[in-house]
Amino acid sequence: MRKVIWATPLYKFLRYCNDNPLDKTVLDCGAGGDDPPLQLFYEYGYETFGVEVSEDPFKQAKKFCKEHNMKLNILKGDMRYLSFRSGSFSFVYSFNAIFFMTKKDIAISMKEIERVLKPSGLCFVNFVSVDEPDKGPFCKPFLGNPRFSKHEDDEPDKYFSNFEIIHKEKRIIDKKTHGKRLVQAYIDYIVQKK
Repeated sequence: MRKVIWATPLYKFLRYCNDNPLDKTVLDCGAGGDDPPLQLFYEYGYETFGVEVSEDPFKQAKKFCKEHNMKLNILKGDMRYLSFRSGSFSFVYSFNAIFFMTKKDIAISMKEIERVLKPSGLCFVNFVSVDEPDKGPFCKPFLGNPRFSKHEDDEPDKYFSNFEIIHKEKRIIDKKTHGKRLVQAYIDYIVQKK
């Protein structure tokens, strides 16, 4: 029986990927942590690759791979400077990762994601909405950015000029976690490269 992962929006992305005729290669930009979402694609027979810039999440992911005997191919790397050839992947995603950068660095990362994606390939990226009430990050500042880069509802559209937007969704999550009320607001995109 397959494990249900916590990154539930990626199940929707996986359905789109499974319906796409391209070969099953996927890149996760921001692939670290102790429960890497890349395992979902691995379990469905994809050849997986990931990059993680932060040391602790990178080590956690490597430990996960060893303990679960999964070859996820997670490398130390920065999504602003991907070390892969152009057109290397059919599918690329950045789940809960790209918004830790400044908007300038997000634009650079999106160009890199576009570069390594094959024509007709699919991409999933989510952004923090300005409707997110939290004023601070839930982890240490990243690359000098003291908090999330937040976007207006249609603002991220500018990153997808060479893509067709095939699914766009705004999610507002209101939940209790660790004894506190937490409200999160995201704008999710699934796009196809032209």
